Amino acid sequence: MLSRIKDFLYRHRRKFITTGVVIGGSVFLLKWLQYKLRELQERQAKEIGEKLKRMQHYESTDRTCNQTILGLAPALSEKTFQTLSTDDILTKLRTNPENKLELWEELRIIAFTRLVTLVYGTSMLAVTLRVQINILGGYLYKAAIENGAGELPNQHSISLEVQTAYLSLIQHFMRDGIGRLIEVIRKNVTVVMQRYNLKQQLTLADTETLLWSIEMALNNEKGNPIDDIASYTLPDPGATLASTDSAFNSMFQETLDVLESVESTEVGLANVSIGFSKVMDKLADYYMVPDKNGTLKNSKSNLNVESITNINGITISLAKLIPIVNGLGGKTLPMNTVGTVSNGLVPTVPDEADLMSSMIVHLLHSEKLRTLGANVYETFCH
Repeated sequence: MLSRIKDFLYRHRRKFITTGVVIGGSVFLLKWLQYKLRELQERQAKEIGEKLKRMQHYESTDRTCNQTILGLAPALSEKTFQTLSTDDILTKLRTNPENKLELWEELRIIAFTRLVTLVYGTSMLAVTLRVQINILGGYLYKAAIENGAGELPNQHSISLEVQTAYLSLIQHFMRDGIGRLIEVIRKNVTVVMQRYNLKQQLTLADTETLLWSIEMALNNEKGNPIDDIASYTLPDPGATLASTDSAFNSMFQETLDVLESVESTEVGLANVSIGFSKVMDKLADYYMVPDKNGTLKNSKSNLNVESITNINGITISLAKLIPIVNGLGGKTLPMNTVGTVSNGLVPTVPDEADLMSSMIVHLLHSEKLRTLGANVYETFCH
């Protein structure tokens, strides 16, 4: 019996060996697949967890950015108003002086310069802060991950001194950059205004063309505010990069690179367009259409085909338009005009009586600006 069994095993030894190898290999393959599956699931779970943490931190960074823009907007408005004050000119005009014509000429230059400065200044402030704060947020997140932190990034990843010094760079714009911006804008406003006289009648479309001409003149300026934004909003790199802190130097250089990129330029131009659109919305309120009794009514009170057709034929002399423009650019944004950002929510309804508030709120909702910030954060958090 045993000999038969031995003979049987001997005759079919190759089959047994092959079968054993197949079974053993199958078991090994199954275990390996199970291991790889667990590994994949763990990696995916980790990636999802990290993505959620990153998303939470980005949302926190985005809220901080919105709050910072809202906080600095009043100072920008106030600085512009103080530098381009028209109070003295208006006081003199009330006395009917002999140089009344000269004062009117000066008033129109200052009024339009102030209005255009608010549009460009708001755009430059929003772009710079969006880039800065998202770069810092990305660096903080990356530092926390590299240090093996299990929690969201905290202030210990990069010292508070470095964070404060980096975020304080925007103060250059509030102190000196805005002055340089005003000089460039005033020069171009003066050139464009030479084509117009005080008695000239302007339709709403003519007024839009006037503003567009100023924008085009600025775009053609060497070192214009949008293409060369970093030179206005940030201090001189030569002196600033003398810092011995490598994190600060890296963030500053990265900020310069991003602000000089095509993406930032495109967003800056889009912001300026938003600003001028809000200006035209405000100016349209002053183009009136007469009713059947000859009484002037706000053109937006009758939104019908006839009123829309009439508004294109209504004219206002430049002399009458100047006080309107002066009023639009002369309102300083109060701290509570646009509200606060609570629970991560951006104000949704701008104060329609305040041009600055309207521009700021629309910029905070700008998809292009938010996308720029998200892309910057995503780049620097890895």
